[in-house]
Amino acid sequence: MRQLPACFVAITIALSVTTTPTSARTIVECVMPDGTSTFADRCPAGARKKGERVYRNTGEAKQPVYGTARPVVTFFTVAGCDACDLVRNALLARAVPFDEKDVADSADNQAALRTATGGLSVPTVLIGETPVSGYNRTALDNALNAAGFEAPASTN
Repeated sequence: MRQLPACFVAITIALSVTTTPTSARTIVECVMPDGTSTFADRCPAGARKKGERVYRNTGEAKQPVYGTARPVVTFFTVAGCDACDLVRNALLARAVPFDEKDVADSADNQAALRTATGGLSVPTVLIGETPVSGYNRTALDNALNAAGFEAPASTN
C-alpha cells in the first residue's frame, strides 16, 4: 500500500474542515403518538410528519449544525397560548431543534416542568439546564447564544 505525503494529507483535512455547509436546512414538525410535537431534521419512528420549513443559508453566518455539543432544547407549552406561538416562531427562525411538550393534560410533562423550574409557567424553554420562562426575546436569544446556537443572518 502506497503512503501519501504528509502535506497532501494535511491539505485534504484542511479542505474537508473548511468546506462550505449546505445551503439549506429543512426542519420538520413531528407529532408523537402521545400528541406532543417535536421539531427536528426528520421524524423518529412512530411519529407522523405535520409540516416542514426550509431555512436557507445566506452565507453571512455559518449554518447551524446540531450534534452532541449542544444541549437538548425542550419547549413547554399549552394550546391557544399567544406567547407560546411567539417563542415557537423564535426557535423556528433560528432553526433550533426542540422537543415540544404540552403541559395541559400531561402529568408527566407538568412534573418535568415543575422539576426544571419549580413551577408551571408557560411558555418555558429549557435549554439544557437553563430555563427561560415567558416571552422575552432578548433572554431567549442570550440563552441560545450561550448554548452555542448561532443567531440567524441579519436580513438588513
